[in-house]
Amino acid sequence: MTGYGSEQRAHGSAGASARLRSLLVPIDLTPASDRVIGRLARLPLAEGALVTLVHVVPGSFIPRDQHDAERDARQALLEEARHLTASLPETTRLQSVVKVGGAAHEITELARAQAADLIVMGRGGGRALRDTFLGSTAERVMRTAKRPVLAVRLPPRAAYHRPAMAIDLDESASRVFSWLLRLLPPPRPQVEAIHAFESPYEGLVYRSLSEDEAEERRAELRRAASVKLGGLLTTALADARVPAKDAPWRVHVRHGAPRRVVTKAVKQGDADLLALGTHGYSGLAHAFLGSVAGDLLRDVGCDVLVVPPTRPA
Repeated sequence: MTGYGSEQRAHGSAGASARLRSLLVPIDLTPASDRVIGRLARLPLAEGALVTLVHVVPGSFIPRDQHDAERDARQALLEEARHLTASLPETTRLQSVVKVGGAAHEITELARAQAADLIVMGRGGGRALRDTFLGSTAERVMRTAKRPVLAVRLPPRAAYHRPAMAIDLDESASRVFSWLLRLLPPPRPQVEAIHAFESPYEGLVYRSLSEDEAEERRAELRRAASVKLGGLLTTALADARVPAKDAPWRVHVRHGAPRRVVTKAVKQGDADLLALGTHGYSGLAHAFLGSVAGDLLRDVGCDVLVVPPTRPA
């Protein structure tokens, strides 16, 4: 791994113990739900995994309408479960739950009660920000559930085969990589690991600093970031006891604003999944959409896996 545009590959394979054991799948009963169900059927589940389909009926209905809505929802979820059973491993435990209340709150509480590994749900399209994602159920669940959320946008045709991850030079890189591996059943495709960096005092001009010297400084930062990132990913594989095969990855270190760099790389690589992490719980419920993670959720056209920090004890 040397210099600009440097690349490095490593290999590994997560064991069966890393497969998903408990998934919560919110269903809104719209045609877009088919995408969520289709993706669920292509995720690597552990033997005896528990999959819970949930629909939340708004609590604002009058009693008679609420009763009818609950009845219709139960019937619809039973139909979804019947169709899904044929696509899941025989040992999978499948259940349906109907809740009444605020969607994000009920989903979050159920995820906690069932100790769900992962929440799999739909995400909005590419329309105006405040018409789709800001304030959406998916966004509110990501802010409050404090567990990984897979937001499905693309029609699933196969297991993910063009995955990417946007990572920083901290412990979140290991966390995101480890989680991404859990969603990729062997033989795994190559993971594109994208890191964006900006030079200190990038916007300032000094007479004594030539453009060549500025580029040399950027090259130094690029090399240092490549080395550190490679070390973080290698450590992640070792910590997960992943053998040195079956988990290829390649590092892309690019100079520029993270939002622009990652969005461009995802588009150029035609990624079907982008994994990224969030930082810290303090203030997250109010500040999340101002972060790079929030920006990327709105910018990219693929599915997105959002991995929060490790839940505090």
